[in-house]
Amino acid sequence: MSELREDAIVDFFEKELKNMKFIPPSDHKDIESWLDSLCDNSKKRYEKALTARDIWKFFIKKSLQAITNNHRGYDELCRYFNDYIEYENLLFALDENYRDHAIHSVWVMLLGFYLREKCTAFREIDYYITYKHNHPKAQNDVVETKKIIKKYEKPLWCLIALTHDLGYPIQKTKKANAIMAKMIANFGFLRQRDFDYNFTIVQQPALNELLKILAASIVWTDEGYQIGYQSGVCVDYAKSFERLDHGIMSAYLLLLHLDWICDTMRMIRGVEEPSKDYEKAAQQTMIITLLDAISSHTNKNKYTDNLNTMSSLLFISDELEEFSRYSQSSKKKDWINTKCRTNVRCTKNSIKMEYTLDTPDIDDDIESLFREKVNKIYNRFEFKSEKIKKLSIICKDMRTSEEPKLEYVKTASEQFLKIDGKRYNNNTEILEFLSGKSDRLSK
Repeated sequence: MSELREDAIVDFFEKELKNMKFIPPSDHKDIESWLDSLCDNSKKRYEKALTARDIWKFFIKKSLQAITNNHRGYDELCRYFNDYIEYENLLFALDENYRDHAIHSVWVMLLGFYLREKCTAFREIDYYITYKHNHPKAQNDVVETKKIIKKYEKPLWCLIALTHDLGYPIQKTKKANAIMAKMIANFGFLRQRDFDYNFTIVQQPALNELLKILAASIVWTDEGYQIGYQSGVCVDYAKSFERLDHGIMSAYLLLLHLDWICDTMRMIRGVEEPSKDYEKAAQQTMIITLLDAISSHTNKNKYTDNLNTMSSLLFISDELEEFSRYSQSSKKKDWINTKCRTNVRCTKNSIKMEYTLDTPDIDDDIESLFREKVNKIYNRFEFKSEKIKKLSIICKDMRTSEEPKLEYVKTASEQFLKIDGKRYNNNTEILEFLSGKSDRLSK
């Protein structure tokens, strides 16, 4: 297994810059300076957050410029991200388990580039483009469309990684409501009306458009391509929206602000004549990919048997980025880098993730971390084909003399937990542990 270290990931990214045609060489020194600052352990979390903001704005701008001539909405996103960084300090005070997401989003972007080089599963990304089998000539149209997307693949990944958590403050507002309700109750005559999200009829078309895009895919025939829709996907994402999952809330924010999305998807009505416009098919596929990857990473109804998609790359990168997360310290009551050592082994159809806690001042519970990680993997990947054969998660705690080790393994034929050397195959016991109904099974 290879350890995911900040310096190794940054070194790789700096070398990769020369292959990013959308980044001018004149900007390389500034980027390298930002990355050095991001890795500087002498700097406090807020200083790093401001550096992350500079990186975020730069790569969002360059990525949009690479993909489209329509940049309207970029300034609004930048203003939102400024407020986002400040709001994270408020959320830190309200939620003792809150973790940084501004710096995290930059590391997810960097890590994604690193994983694409180191893990064969992510080398050739697949997209939502198909052809009708009774139209064999359309296979070439699929190939031509994917060739165009390939040119935009790197800026597309930047957009996905940097914007995937923008909706997080909305999801966390419920926590603020609960705390404010306790305070206001002391005044007796005051009554709180919870901050709520009631979408008016004016906003309904935007929501409907988002759900349609999330259910869409490009389908080629010999006459050209049209938009196909996956049955049931709209309902799954509507449930995610009702829960205020921050993934789909992030996608909704992009839909509202980026005119590129609305202008490119304007003609999706299901009644257009087939088109042979490869560039337009590629642009629409990229938008579907962008919004689906972001929305799906928090949608518990989303499952796949593929690792080689942008959705899976985001999901795995997001899960692996524990090596530079800022959380609370109970002793200092301040942000502190958890420095959770993370190792990964990835092949074309298997992935093994290992997390080791060894920072004394962090209160992170090894069992809670393990339960969270397994719960996400448990429902995410299915073994319907030979595409995925094995997934495993290991969590170790080096802060105690016991050095507890927890392991989860899922293959096509079985899944099991192994806790401190004791193995549990019983599905009922596994589900009880994952739901939090039972403590460590070995006790």
